[in-house]
Formats: sequence, structure tokens, C-alpha cells
Amino acid sequence: MKIIIVFIFTAISFLANCQSRPAVPNPPKIKKSETKTTSSSSSVSVQNSDSSYGFKASFDFDKNDKVKRILMDHLDEKYLISKGEVLIWKKMDADEIVYSVTFKKGSLKMYVDKELSSGNTVREFEKLGDKLKETISND
Repeated sequence: MKIIIVFIFTAISFLANCQSRPAVPNPPKIKKSETKTTSSSSSVSVQNSDSSYGFKASFDFDKNDKVKRILMDHLDEKYLISKGEVLIWKKMDADEIVYSVTFKKGSLKMYVDKELSSGNTVREFEKLGDKLKETISND
């Protein structure tokens, strides 16, 4: 009889341990140096007067490739000057600048003199500016 009682208590204690909740491990501690915060900022300014068209933009570095690709697709390579990572397109007429475009990582400046440029050139730059503004602002 003692063996049966010991067996019953052992069985009950075994079943009681099976009903306990499993231990939940603590999440790993993150050091402050390991946390990353990202922020995105961009700005676009367009000045369109009777005599000139100007476009200035600053943007996140992750948009550099898209902006560069758009510029390479739309601007004539014969006016391209590459100074390291800076790309400059400059068209001159005698001693005056017809248009200039300066692209650096994270920034872009365009200027068109409307008095020296044809109407088609001005419209193309305005369209280019709209496309760049959309790319910089929305992506």
C-alpha cells in the first residue's frame, strides 16, 4: 500500500510540474550605440522669371543615383565636365552662360538664361525640373 501512495504522489507532483508555465527569456539589451535612427530630408526651390530659370535642390544621398541617371539621360554629354564626383554641364555662347547644371552628392543647381536660350531649351529644362522635383520629393 505504501508503494501505491508513493506512486500516486509522484504521479501528481509530475503532473503538477507539467502544468507550470515555461520560462520566457529576457530580450537582449541594446546598447545606445547600436540603435539607428534615420531621417529623410529634401528641399527643392524653383525660380522662373521672364529672363531666367533656376532650380536648386538638396536631397538624401540615397537619391543620388536616380537624380544622376535623369541628368545623364536628358543633358548633352558634350557639355559635361567631370571634376571627381562633381558633374557640371555648361553651355556657353561667346562669353555668356546659356545654361549650367551642377550635380554634387546630395545637391543640384540648374540655371538657364532665357534670353540666350531657345524656347525649346527652356521648356525642356522646365520639364526636367518638374521630373527632378517629383523624384526628389516623392521617393
